Amino acid sequence: MATRDEMEKRIQALEQQLMREFGAEPGVRWDLARAFIHRAVHVATQKPAVDFCAVATYLAEMVQHAHKLAHGENPQSPAHREDAH
Repeated sequence: MATRDEMEKRIQALEQQLMREFGAEPGVRWDLARAFIHRAVHVATQKPAVDFCAVATYLAEMVQHAHKLAHGENPQSPAHREDAH
């Protein structure tokens, strides 16, 4: 059975391959992210399914993670005010 780290590395390699094939523009990256998220939800809900609450909680955690990646830790930083919410 593959470890979580091994799976992450393989997914990252697939992501890089797809960006080489389709490009790395923001629109393409968003489409790729949406596709990964959509497929991940399908994988999680196949029977026997992952607990829905676990999926919802993890997605919420990833929203917070994305926010920190985009803006950094400091809510007063200039980067935080670049994008309107």
